[in-house]
Amino acid sequence: MKARFTAALGALVLLFAAAPFLPGAAPAAFAGSQRQDTLTVVLEGVKPSILVAKTKKLTVQAKITNRGARPLTGLGAQLQYGDAFTTRGQLDQFSRSQTEESVPHVLDPSDPFDLAPGASKTVKLSGDAANVFARRSGSLSVYPLAVTVSSAATGRLGGVHTYVNYVPKDVRKTGVQPTRVSFVWPLIDAPHRTTENRFYDDELAASLAPGGEKSRLNDLLSALGSADKSVTLAIDPGLLGDVEAMQKAYRVRGQEEEKPGSKDASAWLQKLKAYVKSPKSAFFLTPYGDVDTVALVNKRLANGQSSLLKAAYADKKVGLDLLEKSETYPPLAWTNGGTINQKTIDRLSAGGKLGSSYFLLSSSQLMAANGITYTPSAAATVETSKGRQKTAIAFDDTIQQIISADTRSPGAALGARQRYLAETAMITAEAPSESRTLVVSPDRRWNPDPEFARSLLAEDARSGWLKPVPLGEVAAAKNRTADRTFVTYPDEDRELTAHYLEGVKSMNKTAYAFSKIFPEPDTSLQRTAMRTASNYWRGNSRRQNAAYAFQGEAEKDHQAAVNRVSLVEGTEKQLAGSSGVLRFTIANEFPEGSGPVDVVIEISTYPAGRLVFPDENEEDLESYVLERRIEGNQKDTLLVPVKLPTGSSFTNEIEVVVKISNRERGEINSQSVFVKTTGISSIGVFITVGALGVLVVGVGFRGMRARRRRKEEEAQHDGAAV
Repeated sequence: MKARFTAALGALVLLFAAAPFLPGAAPAAFAGSQRQDTLTVVLEGVKPSILVAKTKKLTVQAKITNRGARPLTGLGAQLQYGDAFTTRGQLDQFSRSQTEESVPHVLDPSDPFDLAPGASKTVKLSGDAANVFARRSGSLSVYPLAVTVSSAATGRLGGVHTYVNYVPKDVRKTGVQPTRVSFVWPLIDAPHRTTENRFYDDELAASLAPGGEKSRLNDLLSALGSADKSVTLAIDPGLLGDVEAMQKAYRVRGQEEEKPGSKDASAWLQKLKAYVKSPKSAFFLTPYGDVDTVALVNKRLANGQSSLLKAAYADKKVGLDLLEKSETYPPLAWTNGGTINQKTIDRLSAGGKLGSSYFLLSSSQLMAANGITYTPSAAATVETSKGRQKTAIAFDDTIQQIISADTRSPGAALGARQRYLAETAMITAEAPSESRTLVVSPDRRWNPDPEFARSLLAEDARSGWLKPVPLGEVAAAKNRTADRTFVTYPDEDRELTAHYLEGVKSMNKTAYAFSKIFPEPDTSLQRTAMRTASNYWRGNSRRQNAAYAFQGEAEKDHQAAVNRVSLVEGTEKQLAGSSGVLRFTIANEFPEGSGPVDVVIEISTYPAGRLVFPDENEEDLESYVLERRIEGNQKDTLLVPVKLPTGSSFTNEIEVVVKISNRERGEINSQSVFVKTTGISSIGVFITVGALGVLVVGVGFRGMRARRRRKEEEAQHDGAAV
């Protein structure tokens, strides 16, 4: 449906030869006309935006521009209108129309004018408003309007569609029950960090700063000055973590110098905290990074101890700690695009840290039941596979597409606003005597015109046919309807590919194991995997390419973080003989005072058995395993006895694998060194190391055992002396 809408609405300023005849846009020529030159029509004003009984004059202003290389002569513009709509389907059809059939009545024609190439002309067309609404006087109504442009030589050239509502003086006295409307307001952005101290880009700085087309997050937060209890914020705790990190000096990929702490980040976060602490506020948090819940469930990243989904829900705590307040609707799940499958409903309803009781879904998935000719109330129910009832709340998908489209281009905000008012009025007018609920939710990536965003929460929310209410009232049992039915979405809608998610799965597995080397498990590195699994990366091929680019950088930074506990280089020594000692140095490069790490080191060869490791009983083992606790900024050197197995032939190169794991044997990293023998003797070995430069030396086992016995005897003697 989004693809169809994009084709129908698009940008509201378009070339008439390439775009349909839409609200706020310059359409193609009316059917049957001949195109000779390029012309655009931009809607600039509709006054008043809502007609009432005492309205005397309706004025529509539009800007007409000749984009072609030849002059246009003998042009005429006129304001046209049509009969009142009776269904939302007619609104949709009108938005897609390329003909003038829906606006057959002329309200006001302009005087003839010419346009040179590149020239523009603003026209104001006015007429008696009663001529419009008299056709359905006394009823809440929505009417189609159009400014059309034609020439004597070529006929219709193009125009722009819009809408106007008529509202009786006291709409409620006519028996109209206002639609109770609630808003879900997203404060969600692209992932900006790969690891906790590495920023992938610096685009968040512009989004938090006031002013400019890129100040998206600042504008969304500023619009809340017009909000009341009908607004529920949807906040990504990962975004809050990014903003918090920017308050101090931070490092951006590709930049040598650190960026100073951002004052805009501090101001934005403080403003948000003040808002959520106010009595009128309501909010819920997405899982950390706004992870693609459905994809994680489908690709088996939602189960088991290392569940990335479980970790993302647990890391809501990052946002709660920063906001210093509990969620208003903690069990509410909002999946990507409001689409979900049965498997995900079951998983999110399983309890524990997930335990969702409410699902915010698209109306295209929580559809009106067969036979329903009006827009039903927003709240209904869905069932788990075990038959448990859960509340499902539908946001209106058509309205989401209208308000989430471009509203920053010239004329776009006005066109979208008039369409929004028309849609909400038609919802009420479809069944005026029945009080219903409506949820309005922009897309997660919404970047609205600031005034348009403010108006949605201010005067438009308080129109005569709308009544703002909290989301909790919409979801209340008494307001749930049986007029909606759940339709699961097809497999092809799962846009994060299996190949891409394999990279996510690999990072998460290592990060989970890494978290367990600390006495108090630290799951912060799992957030790198969460960011790569964000809903933000869903979309077209361009966005998928961006996802792979982000994932590539994330994997590098992720590995660099893991390698802070790893094998480091030593020195070489030469030793003849068939046995010796390998020396390995393991370093904890976390800062001093940061606490210890507990690791298990396993050393073996590939293939197994090329070297063997004698134990205390002088048995030959194929691997050598030991546990170590290493403090921050410290190193631990391991002396590992080794020998060639009995009966082995002379070997030129042996691969030695050093694996570092947590105490539950979850692997963190694995590194190989290559042992090369020299021709010192038929059984001698000189062990050297490849690129890693790991220290490897050999000594005779007999001497080592002798020294060990002497040490044991000295220890016993010392003990007896005490």
